[in-house]
Amino acid sequence: MSEKSGNVILKVDHLSAAYGGIRAIDDISFYVNAGEIVAMLGANGAGKSTLLKCLSGEHKRSAGEISFDGQPLPGHCHQIVEKGISIVPEGRQIFYKLTVLENLKIGCCQRNDKEEIQKDLEMVYKMFPRLEERKNQFGGLLSGGEQQMLAIARGLMARPKMLMLDEPSLGLAPIIVNQIMDTLRSISESGTTILLVEQNAKKALELCDRAYVMNVGHIVMEGTGKELLADENLMQAYLG
Repeated sequence: MSEKSGNVILKVDHLSAAYGGIRAIDDISFYVNAGEIVAMLGANGAGKSTLLKCLSGEHKRSAGEISFDGQPLPGHCHQIVEKGISIVPEGRQIFYKLTVLENLKIGCCQRNDKEEIQKDLEMVYKMFPRLEERKNQFGGLLSGGEQQMLAIARGLMARPKMLMLDEPSLGLAPIIVNQIMDTLRSISESGTTILLVEQNAKKALELCDRAYVMNVGHIVMEGTGKELLADENLMQAYLG
């Protein structure tokens, strides 16, 4: 168990999901404790992104149960956000023709607590000073690293209990990857639970409390970040 073990905030039991007749996820079960950073690792095609799509309501599961914060997870995206789950999608998916500030406001579009929204806006600007400097620039004019910062900040503007990230290091220079990982550690230390899908296994395992390894729709290994990082057979067999 992790040092941060305690209340289970996310519990997935016997989850399966398919595209057509092909099962992308096959009968997987796992949990995330409140306050943890949990990484979901595996090669391309392992089923990691499909898992996040099921958790965010974007893809319908074919079997299994998901509970969040002690209650069954709703089926629709907006309901899931209201319950406290926010996703930073693969490829960032910011709105290129909207300003940085407009992108951030979309992240809190389901909230109406104006004073608290302003506090959260100041918080993400403090976390990512470049976003405040560029708040009136179009999202499409930002660098790749800045766009990833914006995607993370937009996810935080929903004030989630759990933040899910899909390949946040993809396509970024090593120095930016280090900055992103440091930021995720700070977000976790502030009390937000993190579920991280990441192909950069070494960085993810250095960051996380616990990790699961997926292979062709199945969870094949689990352990603490330190345990899995030290397992050379694991790295060669599943993570390259």
